[in-house]
Amino acid sequence: FQAVWGRNGDAPLIVLATRSAADCFDAAIEATRLSLRAMAPVILLTDGYTQNASEPWQLPDLSRYDAFPTAFATEPEGFQPFARDPDTLARAWAVPGTPGLAHRIGGLERADGSGAVSYDADNHQRMTDLRAEKIARLADVIPDQTIEAGPAQGRIALVGWGSTYGPISRAVSNLNGAGLNVAHIHLRHLSPLPRNLASLLSGFENILVPEMNNGQLVRLLRAELLVPAEGLNKVSGKPFLIEEIETAVREKLAQTKLKAVGGSIQ
Repeated sequence: FQAVWGRNGDAPLIVLATRSAADCFDAAIEATRLSLRAMAPVILLTDGYTQNASEPWQLPDLSRYDAFPTAFATEPEGFQPFARDPDTLARAWAVPGTPGLAHRIGGLERADGSGAVSYDADNHQRMTDLRAEKIARLADVIPDQTIEAGPAQGRIALVGWGSTYGPISRAVSNLNGAGLNVAHIHLRHLSPLPRNLASLLSGFENILVPEMNNGQLVRLLRAELLVPAEGLNKVSGKPFLIEEIETAVREKLAQTKLKAVGGSIQ
């Protein structure tokens, strides 16, 4: 909540989450790519279980990663520090100290385009909308959400984020091995959400969100995508046990089966 909605003034930012110790490397590169594209702050979420974890990790071949070069403003003539790129809505990046490119940054609202301090109500509305739209447009350049394991549609999908990846992944593997078609969807991009996430979730009758809190991602999904997601919450200071997730899935499937039988009798 603090990452996604914690800024005052309705100024959203980019929020990503890493799933494991090894995943931190790729997640940090993706966070940097999006931040440079939008010229906006980014928060990369980890948690205590990720930070205390260890796993084998092979140093990657950096030549296999797509470059995302950025251009710095260098010419004083015609430099407009508050002008925006029409596609990304990002402003130009001038390295601090570059002769002729100095400008002041403050916390007051600025007039669109000129950067002069503005107290105009209509301008403030426009600037608020621009800040939100700049982050929203990043959904066009983030990868489509994929399914980690299980069917593309069915009776239930487990949606997770962060270090719950391990126990969710193993629980889904065990359940699928037992003949229960359960899907696992794990989110890296939390703000903005992937464009195809709503359509992906629409293929499942039930959506269960295991979280080590009292239900934050589940509220985000319900608010942003209007999906009937339900929370599986644990805040005991210990991570999920695989068995806990398996039990919750079996109970949910049993409940929905009883409702379907009851409906047919009526």
